[in-house]
This record gives sequence, C-alpha cells and structure tokens, in this order.
Amino acid sequence: MIRFIHMTLISLLIAGCSVSEKPPISPVAVEGVAFYSMPWTVKVSTLPTGVSAEVLQKDLQTVLDDANTVLSTYQPDTELMRLNAAPVGQWVKVSPMLLRAVQTAVAVSELSGGAYDITVGPLVNLWGFGPKAVPDRVPDAAQIAATRAMVGWQHIGIDAGQSALMRKADIQIDLSSVGEGVAVDALVAHLQASGVKDFMVSVAGCTRVAGHKPDGSGWVIAIERPDGSGQAQQLLALTNQAISTSGSYRNYHEIAGKRYSHTIDPSTGAPITHHGVSVSVIAVDGNIIRADALATALNVLGPQRGLALAEQENIPAWFIEHTEAGLRVQYTQAMKAWLPKKK
Repeated sequence: MIRFIHMTLISLLIAGCSVSEKPPISPVAVEGVAFYSMPWTVKVSTLPTGVSAEVLQKDLQTVLDDANTVLSTYQPDTELMRLNAAPVGQWVKVSPMLLRAVQTAVAVSELSGGAYDITVGPLVNLWGFGPKAVPDRVPDAAQIAATRAMVGWQHIGIDAGQSALMRKADIQIDLSSVGEGVAVDALVAHLQASGVKDFMVSVAGCTRVAGHKPDGSGWVIAIERPDGSGQAQQLLALTNQAISTSGSYRNYHEIAGKRYSHTIDPSTGAPITHHGVSVSVIAVDGNIIRADALATALNVLGPQRGLALAEQENIPAWFIEHTEAGLRVQYTQAMKAWLPKKK
C-alpha cells in the first residue's frame, strides 16, 4: 500500500445550495478508500448510461487499486519499486501514469529550487516519519549530511519520447506526495471516458470539478480551517479547475520534548521551522498532479518565500499560518479570481 509521508489530509468540503424554490436535486455520490488509507468521494450529476451507482463505485475502486500497483512503495512488485530496484544508469520503460507523475514532480522540483523532492524519503525516515521508529535524539549534523547525500531529484533521468526513466545515482523515488493527485487524475479519466461531463472528484486533499451540479449551480469548494474544527476557512467558486491543499499541522511528533513537523526541507535536511500550516493551490488548467506537487513545495518554502514564488509564477495560492494573534491568511493576486464576489 502507499503510505502518504506528506499527509495532506486537509479536507475539501463541498458546499453551496440551489436558489431554486424547488427541492434541490442531489448529485449521485459514491465513495471508498484509496491506497488503503485515503478517503475518496465522487459526485456526478448524471450516471453513465446503463451504469448503476453500485457499479460505478466498484469501477472507480478498481481504477484506484490499479493505480496502487503502479505507485506503491510498500509492495515490492509495483512498477515504481521495480524502477527503484533497477541498476543505476539503466533506462526503464514505464507506464504513462508513472511517467507523467515523475515528469510533473521533477518540473516542480526545478521550479521550487529543490524545495520539492520525490527522493527525500531517507531524510523523512531519519526524522522518524517513515517506517522507522521515532528517534530518541535529534539527528546530528553528520547524520543529516550523510543522509542528504542520498537525496537529489537531479539524479532522475527522463526520456519522454521513449517513455523511460533512469536513476542516475542510488536514490529512491517516492511519489506519496503526488499520490492523491495521480488518483484524482485517474478517476477523472475514467469518468470522462464513460461520458460523464459534470462531476466532483476528491481524494483526501485533492479535488477536481467539471461542469455543474444537477440543479445547474456550480460546485463550491471550501478550504477547511486548520484547527480541527471542521469549519470552512474560505469558499471558492470553481468550474473546471482542480485544487490541492497541503498542510503540516496534523502530522508531527516530539523528540526530546520538542515538536517537529513531518514536512522536511531538503535544503536543510530537517523539518520546517516556519509557522505556515497549510497551502492551497488551484490548477486553472485542471492539472491536479502539478497542483498537488506545488502545494507541497509552497508548504516547504513557507508563507514568505512560497508566496513570493507563487506571485512570480502567477499561481493561485492560499496560505494560512499561525501567528501570536491567531491564524493569518495571505493569497496571491491570481487567487482573487476564484474568490466569491463581494455583494
């Protein structure tokens, strides 16, 4: 199974109602669990021709189970693990799903100056957020330096024309940080191939919408307030876009009495120290995998550096951080287009 190191479990609440006097027509909803741990929900305005809700649920679950055989790092025979086991310097033919995930991740690594890195697993394990137990002591400088030498997105070779990947050094690739986005992408592809045009697809912190609800109104998404209350922090009016939220406030542990976030900064080899708690990114083009990776990258960079990069790249992004006065929200100019218009 996939165990998501970056636990982007910030819920995306589905909100909004019809203004019609008639009782609203509810979309058909099906749900399940992706990768044995991530809740997924799909809502469609109309079922595919000749397909019941029960059949649709089973079909979508099969799509996700198939994705697990590509992405998992907890099963030795998955496509990703076969790539990780291949000799260094050897090209390996891969599926379109794996190629797109790695291509997207590497592009975001380059854009973020390495703040995002799908080879960061050894550092995650060093700090006790992987399969190994939480250490009794904080790793020292020598341990961090030695582990950082095992990390580096630059060591991933990509030959898109041949649909092949290569490990140029003895690194291990882990796609947990974009697994939710890949899962949403796969579900959307299945729905569209089935002729479904109006839908909302959500896997943990990633959501993609298209078209309208059965009553003709749009899908309205809410970013959850990062305090465990389950309340909405902000409503967003989306039509044919995707959104991903990455947060660091739920997953942490203590070492020698000090709390450490699970989000690791590859540049330092240690958990982040800024006060940012969540970042939400809208993919205007619907590219949920890129939005998933970007949300993680901006979360690593933090409210200051992350906001600067998002503004520079015209990325619709929403940042929430803890301050002494409470939660503080910042967002890019590009995000304003998706906020409800003030009356």
